[in-house]
Amino acid sequence: MSIENAKAKESKRKEVRYAVSDDCRLQATILLRSSDAATASKTWPGTMVDMSSKGAHIQISLGAVAYTGDSCVLTLSHGGVKTDVRGSLAHYVCSARYSVCGVRFDFLSEGSDKAYLPYFKAIVASSTLVAGAAGTESPGRHREEFVGSPHSKLVVWRDKPAGALLGFDFTMARYAASLDTVGEDMFKNKEQVQFKSATGSDGMALSRSHELDARWEFSLAASNLPKAIAPDIRRLLRLCS
Repeated sequence: MSIENAKAKESKRKEVRYAVSDDCRLQATILLRSSDAATASKTWPGTMVDMSSKGAHIQISLGAVAYTGDSCVLTLSHGGVKTDVRGSLAHYVCSARYSVCGVRFDFLSEGSDKAYLPYFKAIVASSTLVAGAAGTESPGRHREEFVGSPHSKLVVWRDKPAGALLGFDFTMARYAASLDTVGEDMFKNKEQVQFKSATGSDGMALSRSHELDARWEFSLAASNLPKAIAPDIRRLLRLCS
């Protein structure tokens, strides 16, 4: 799927922004090509605020000085994977405690959009989840659903409404992760999480490289669940990822 196809409904003026939670595992820095001598060619660590198909917002130190139109390089990293995305500052806003850079990406470099997509897809799949259907499947097994964009879906099972969690099935962007039985040992729970392709290929085992890729996506998506989802669900998925 291309960047253009990844876009949700959007206005004529700007892309849809997808929130990055404050405790998301996604790490980011930005290299600013500023005319300010103290800031020029300096890399600033920051916190991602949101992402779109063509840009992002990153929160950085007030010590940085930059101007609209300055070129920059946003570096995203997670789970040992690092990606550089070149762009320019669409705007630069300072508050009392920090500065926010609005970055407009430049995807002229071959392959740069493809390198960005895995991060973007995982954030879209997780941040858009909202509560859906809920009800009793069978005695002692209550089901809760959360649906997102474009096809993400999180299903959890409890022993009763608001009761103990029994298992989960999380369809993300490219992969799905599931745990049939939640035990007391979280290390064993993490080991027993199963992965498959999110689109077809049911029953086909993933190759070792694809399983590692699935674990990478699960680790990122599970750390970016909306706060509206119950804390025990967010905690379980985070610990299992």
